[in-house]
Amino acid sequence: IQGADFQDQSEENRERIIEIPAARGVIYDRNGEILARNKPSFEIAVVPAYLTEDDIETPDNEEIREIEEILVALHADTDPDTAVRVADTMFRLLGRSDYAKAVESQGITLKTIMVPGPLEQVDPGDGGPPIEKISLVPIPDTTVPLPIPALAALVDRAVQIKRAGSTSEPITIMNLVDRIRAFEVEEESYRLPGVQIRQAAVRDYVYGAEVSHIVGFMGPIPASYAEEYASEGYSNPSEKVGLSGLEFTYQQDLRGTPGHRTVDVDILGREVRTVGEIVQPIPGQHLHLSIDRQLQKVMYQALEAKMQEVDAPWGVTIAMNPQNGAILGMVSLPSFDNNIFAEGLDQKYLNVQNDERRPLINYAIGGLYPPGSVFKMVSATAALQEGIIGPNETIVDNGPLFLPNRFAPDNPSLAQKFVSWNHKLGINHGPINIVQALALSNDIYFYMVGGGYPPTDFKGLGDAGLAKWMGLFGYGDPTGIDIPGEVGAVIPNDRWKRQTRFESWTTGDSYNMAIGQGDVLVTPLQVLVATAAVANGGLVYHPQIVYQITDADGKLVRDFEPHVIRQLPVDPGNMDVVRQGMWSAVNSDFGTAIEGRLQSVEVAAKTGTAEFCEWDQVEQDCRYRDKDDNLPTHAWYVAFAPYENPEIIVVTFVYHGGEGSATALPVVTDILRYYFGESDPNLGESEPNQPAEGQQ
Repeated sequence: IQGADFQDQSEENRERIIEIPAARGVIYDRNGEILARNKPSFEIAVVPAYLTEDDIETPDNEEIREIEEILVALHADTDPDTAVRVADTMFRLLGRSDYAKAVESQGITLKTIMVPGPLEQVDPGDGGPPIEKISLVPIPDTTVPLPIPALAALVDRAVQIKRAGSTSEPITIMNLVDRIRAFEVEEESYRLPGVQIRQAAVRDYVYGAEVSHIVGFMGPIPASYAEEYASEGYSNPSEKVGLSGLEFTYQQDLRGTPGHRTVDVDILGREVRTVGEIVQPIPGQHLHLSIDRQLQKVMYQALEAKMQEVDAPWGVTIAMNPQNGAILGMVSLPSFDNNIFAEGLDQKYLNVQNDERRPLINYAIGGLYPPGSVFKMVSATAALQEGIIGPNETIVDNGPLFLPNRFAPDNPSLAQKFVSWNHKLGINHGPINIVQALALSNDIYFYMVGGGYPPTDFKGLGDAGLAKWMGLFGYGDPTGIDIPGEVGAVIPNDRWKRQTRFESWTTGDSYNMAIGQGDVLVTPLQVLVATAAVANGGLVYHPQIVYQITDADGKLVRDFEPHVIRQLPVDPGNMDVVRQGMWSAVNSDFGTAIEGRLQSVEVAAKTGTAEFCEWDQVEQDCRYRDKDDNLPTHAWYVAFAPYENPEIIVVTFVYHGGEGSATALPVVTDILRYYFGESDPNLGESEPNQPAEGQQ
């Protein structure tokens, strides 16, 4: 008899393994300030086994009423945000088809509640959110919340689907529940069978928009990559993973190793007791960044203020140590508060998704722009090293150059005119050497060394020479920085033009390329890395943000040593001439960057004002031309200091910002003043969020 009892008990009790998530690693700046941490939260779930099993097709069944009581306890009947949060959770769980069946059973069509939804998909291969793939999803906005019966039908459908598998596995119906709300529901639990209040952790980004493009954000595993993640040990399909920034790149390091416990459940799937030994989770590892959080704050505020002043839509500023490639700060504007991705679907989330300026893109590494005169260090180095011109040889600027038309070389009216910026002011610079040409940013000089001058015997670098040195300086390929979303650059040459434009290369193309115009397109980070090679004497560094990883006990796991991509094949004397040109731009009486001087250290720099064309399909012309038909310009400025032994280099780019000396230079100068402690640029300290109890 007793044996039969044991047999009955063994049939009624079954073992089930429950995963214990690991605490995610913390992200610190170079001074130990926390940038990303874990904040205690609560989630509310229902266990199918505890609910009645009436037929789902019966709209007034007991189970529906039970779920309605749960939702009322959540305040879903009075709080639109709660209703939206529940609907969002159910859509992610059910998918479009089952979601539609559930709400349509309540007489609601998807068409009436279609709103701009979350990211349709995130492609880890590209490393960034596919901004262009925002879709419409059947989730109500706060102005048209789903009524309680429809929400109950959604949860009930999830319950029925779950019963086909494990009835003991809880279904989360709302996450990110605050402590007060959780306690309120707990007080009602005596009349809410199947309800569980569970502790959870939510990612907290302490400084939000200031560092969001660097740190990134987390989200549910993309559906199209569910199998791939499962093969890597992600057994919980609702687990959140890094989707951008360092959260994505270092997902495996930050995640840790989940633990598990084995429990007995009864025939209804209800937990009876824990059996065997509990395998504790291993916490994730911590990231230590080269970023200086307070410098980042100064950079953010300086750039933001100048962009507001000139009404610019986009801007970037980046700081790096030119001696080792360590990124000290990186700002891309507009930015976004990455905490909204932890908070789920709400109006702030939708605002970011629908912003035409696409703030989720990190324009420091994902935007391609003509560099203008900040490219001239490449042309100058190439001209000296290839023997096109000597450091003391001069080229005479007597006014614009006129290239004869190749089909009618004897007709001067058909000649192509090339001017320098100073000609528009009625100024010719006369005979100038390469140092003076860099300091003055004279275009005539660089037209000549880039493409020669056919009416004379002077030969320039041409497309092959310019493309070769552009590649050596690190343009073309991505730099390999440890955040996703980076693009390469466009290095134009004769072959490229024939393949893309079906035209042959011209001397005029070489002229434009030599001054960073024409088809030359680069990222701000590439400008920084290339110019850092001038600052440090010829080393092209791989830029890095993470310098160290430690475990939960603070023990070193991995160090990231500086990585030199290449030593430029440049004679030290030639490199020094180029550096002198950048020094003269700031410190001579005639340089374009004299407003960039500091009191305590010598600065070397280069201004850039790059024309661009934003094509208007309706007008069939470039937008934003001025009254004299001039193209609009981007503002650039790159500077390093101290001159003799540089420890910081900063680049700033402002889209449609006008002249580099007027717009980008003040931003960099404020940043350098702060860095060297010369004066307070009136850019205030930001206060971090206060950690909650138990937060790390």
